[in-house]
Amino acid sequence: MLLASLCTAQRLSFSTITNGLENLNVNCITQDRTGYLWVGTENGLYRFDGKQFRKFGPTEGIRGRTIQSLFVGQDGTLFVGTTAGLYSLGPDQRVAEIRAPAPLEDFSIRIGDVFTQSASGQVVVADRSGAYTLTKVAGDQWTAKPLALEPGNIWSVNYALDGTLWYGCGFDLCRYDHGKTTHVSDELLLPKKNWLHLFFDRQGHLWIRSWVQIIEIFPVEKRAESHDLPGEGTAAPYNSLVEDADGRVIASQGASFGLWTNNAWNMIAEKNGLSRFDISALFTDREGSIWMGLVGHGLMRWVGQNQWEAYTSTDGLSDDVVWSSVRDRMGRLWIGTESGLDWIAPGSNEVHVWKSPGIMTVRAASLALDANGYIWMGSAAGSLVKINPQTLAGRQWNVHEVYRLLLGADERMWIATGGGLYVKNAGDGSPPELVTGPGAALPEQRFSDLCIDVGAGGAKTMWAASDAGLFRLAPDGWHKIDMGLAGINPRELTGGQNGVLWASGAFQGIVRLQIAGDRVVETQHVSKPHLLSEQIVAIYMDHRGWLWVGQDAGLTVYDGHTWRGFTESDGLIWNDTDSYAINEDTDGSMWIGTSGGISHLIDPQSIPGHAARLPVVSDMRFGGREISNGATIKWSANSLTATITALSFRDTQHMHFRYRLLGLEQEWVDTTNEIIRYPRLEPGNYRFQAATFNDSGEEISGIREMDFRITPRWWQSQFLYWLLGLVCAIAAARLWRRRIRGLEAQKQHLEIAVQHRTEDLEREKSELLRAREQMRHYAEHDDLTGLWNHRIIVERLRTEVAKSQRERTPLSVILVDLDHFKQINDTFGHLAGDLALKEMGAIFLSSIRLNDWVGRYGGEEFLLILPGSNFNTARVRAEQLRLAVESARLAYGGRLIQITASFGVASGFPTDEGKVIKIADGALYDAKARGRNCIVAAEL
Repeated sequence: MLLASLCTAQRLSFSTITNGLENLNVNCITQDRTGYLWVGTENGLYRFDGKQFRKFGPTEGIRGRTIQSLFVGQDGTLFVGTTAGLYSLGPDQRVAEIRAPAPLEDFSIRIGDVFTQSASGQVVVADRSGAYTLTKVAGDQWTAKPLALEPGNIWSVNYALDGTLWYGCGFDLCRYDHGKTTHVSDELLLPKKNWLHLFFDRQGHLWIRSWVQIIEIFPVEKRAESHDLPGEGTAAPYNSLVEDADGRVIASQGASFGLWTNNAWNMIAEKNGLSRFDISALFTDREGSIWMGLVGHGLMRWVGQNQWEAYTSTDGLSDDVVWSSVRDRMGRLWIGTESGLDWIAPGSNEVHVWKSPGIMTVRAASLALDANGYIWMGSAAGSLVKINPQTLAGRQWNVHEVYRLLLGADERMWIATGGGLYVKNAGDGSPPELVTGPGAALPEQRFSDLCIDVGAGGAKTMWAASDAGLFRLAPDGWHKIDMGLAGINPRELTGGQNGVLWASGAFQGIVRLQIAGDRVVETQHVSKPHLLSEQIVAIYMDHRGWLWVGQDAGLTVYDGHTWRGFTESDGLIWNDTDSYAINEDTDGSMWIGTSGGISHLIDPQSIPGHAARLPVVSDMRFGGREISNGATIKWSANSLTATITALSFRDTQHMHFRYRLLGLEQEWVDTTNEIIRYPRLEPGNYRFQAATFNDSGEEISGIREMDFRITPRWWQSQFLYWLLGLVCAIAAARLWRRRIRGLEAQKQHLEIAVQHRTEDLEREKSELLRAREQMRHYAEHDDLTGLWNHRIIVERLRTEVAKSQRERTPLSVILVDLDHFKQINDTFGHLAGDLALKEMGAIFLSSIRLNDWVGRYGGEEFLLILPGSNFNTARVRAEQLRLAVESARLAYGGRLIQITASFGVASGFPTDEGKVIKIADGALYDAKARGRNCIVAAEL
């Protein structure tokens, strides 16, 4: 027998689900072809869609309260075995009872592998009285006929691919083939046990399990190997045995379970993050997630399995707050925490605390290696430590608060501190030296970060972020960077290639900086929805060119094409990541320090993106009545409620929904809610449509549709409408005749009124003149913003173009488009959208010169005409306007609305107004393509 091994204490993530389960004793789990998870408990059957449970009990036709076993057939039928009977649920999820043949009246199903189906489609079920063949007769109706197996207790059944039926028979293992049963225990030297679980793995090996023993049988070789779990087994009736998506056998034992890996059991227990409660059921869903039923404590899923692991203070770390990590050349992983410095030997998970007399290791904010493999630690408490990798002896220098250590291209150690930038030769014992020159004078104030970007030919450039600005190290010394229109002061940096930096700081989101020489020439701002939060604490560029962003709400990674977020729901140990705490290991895996420990993303490239799955309408009700696709229902004043789900248990938190009800609305509505409600609907034909999309909105699924018809009541019929129309027409005719007689009487009064009216004409004439001036104003101005309307602003542009040609003076045009204006209308309402347009009109009107023109070009677009302004002046004016828009805070309904805009600038000596508008519009289009909230300028 191979030696079994215990798993060491790395931390894994598990999510417990109890809300909605009326009974928390889970006996069995399965998944149907649609994707619903089904859970059998001691008090009923439940369907789980990722958010909520729906109970199937006596109301739906299931009399047995204790659900013992679940099985999904090849045609999608769900078989439910209880202590009092057997039931089937077809694809429409209607319940039908399967009656046993006389003289038996009910089935009584055990917990275990009591269902199986052959390649030909024959379903076999075993209960306490024997085995039965289930046959579909009509619709969703099934019948049960006895199967001629040997009499006695049948504990489990399973078909092999060759059609042979294996089953646990009493204290033996039997094989049934062509009507003949063969006992195989003696042939395979098996112990005499009740074999409760049987299944064939991907290699065709048969795994069997009794109360305490697990055996792997090699049918071709006719031999067996015992693989008992380490420790003492239990005689509980819910010891499970299944196979996961990677072909590993999983077996539960009390409150732990084992993974059969490399011919040994890798045990997962409470010390790895699992609960302390016994596992009653195991299941692997179609996405590969492993689910566990807990005795008395509901349902649990392994979150981030095979991809995420972690270490916390429970596993030996000196503190849960982790600031830094690095892998030394001897394979040790060094971890800097709030309380000290730790290390883990290669191939081990045991955490060691590094200490040395007289050396301070608290607040180990930054770790780095020098060219000789020495480990360097910078403490936020004010120390710099160098550790010999061979002897683990250390030496300390006192410095200011350390934020970042970085080995430069010159193989010197650079130290960003709260009192300036320091540098130290790694190989000598001299203290760190404050850097003040040559080049730009570096301030003796906080330097918060350092990074290196790689240019053409592999040349490396060092960058430093400080409270005084951004600096670049050139051959002749340090140069301060002109931030230009970016208007930011970076706090955290990471380098890309060829002068590209990513930065964060005291501003929302992150900014991509393109730097040429000593000047920022292009910026790109990234915020929600690509990021999980606007509060950025760490940014890191790995060897793949992937950008990693740590936030107070999780981790985001950008692979150059797609943004993806990771939270505790994905396997991250804690959502609050820490400053500077992201590091790439030598194998390309990633370490992320958080306030709850350090997480390890084992293989980033193997993790798929959050694909947008086709949604499912899990429940639709009109009033209290459930309706199906194609239903016809009578009108009532009740509301329509639709529940939609993506049936993606891994990515539920990353899925969003888009829906509409044709027959009532044409526009799509985006939401994160799964329950959609419509108030009173009029009679008619309706089609409910739903789709899903991921966090970034870049991937949208197909459309799920559901049709239904609401028929009118008798008093809403077409005949009644025609009858009421006829009555109304007769009444109108009589009223008309009466009206004619009244008009003749009024004629006489009108003749007198004419005389009085003539006297009033002169007075009205003056009033009409005033009204005409007012109408002219309305004809030239936009009603909502008070700016020039489209016709007038275009006429002004035509005039200014002619003037520019005549006087040979430059002319600039700025075309502005409010970003995501439709989202403001959809989220806050059209009144909020109107308020936003008024606010933007006021900002533009207050920002122009006396000889400038500004008008509403259409919708959420504005046009500014700047006579005499050249290319550079127009860009500066556009940036001032962009910042004014971004800084605006619009309050509506107790909530703040963030507004940004994209700007297209055209400048030069135009020949006609059509060309300048076309160029400005093209620049505006480029600004939107670059992520919005930016400026693109073009010369004529």
